[in-house]
Amino acid sequence: MDKKQVRRDLRIALAKFAATPAKAREDQAILAQLKKSKLLAQAHAIGVTVSLPLEVDTSQLIATLWEQGKSVYLARVNANARLEFVRYRYNSRLRPTKMGVLEVVDKAAEIKNDLDLIIVPGLAYDLQQHYRLGFGGGYYDRFLAVHPGIKTVSLVNQVMAFQKSTWPVESFDIPVQTLITPTAILGDNHE
Repeated sequence: MDKKQVRRDLRIALAKFAATPAKAREDQAILAQLKKSKLLAQAHAIGVTVSLPLEVDTSQLIATLWEQGKSVYLARVNANARLEFVRYRYNSRLRPTKMGVLEVVDKAAEIKNDLDLIIVPGLAYDLQQHYRLGFGGGYYDRFLAVHPGIKTVSLVNQVMAFQKSTWPVESFDIPVQTLITPTAILGDNHE
């Protein structure tokens, strides 16, 4: 099955799941796993996105990071169609992209791409090899190819979790180091 078809199918499945109480419960369990991890405790500068409704909700996580005095950076696609991370403060102005992703508006906001940790979004994750199916565009794969030392983690609910990839994995696809599900932390970086 090609990536476009898998993405379409997953968007439908994730939208249905988002309307259930189970999603909110899983989101809370996933965030609890992340919050207790050494991976998060050891990171100070953290890249994230403001989640879309079909993703694991990151709003509580962002608030917790601010409370802990950590620096939060939101992903933004720059004029060169490259991903960069922009400082996000509680009073930052945001605007949605054509895809609905919220980005920091302030052109003078601090950009920091040498982060301690990036929470990588996606639609589907291979639980064995940690490959992900993103939203299309390859922004994270290109960014991580240039910044290989950054630790990566993804938040994975039951609809996003696959024992093995059902989509084609390309040579440029970069696996996420750590996957966090409602019941487990999978990967090396959580110790």
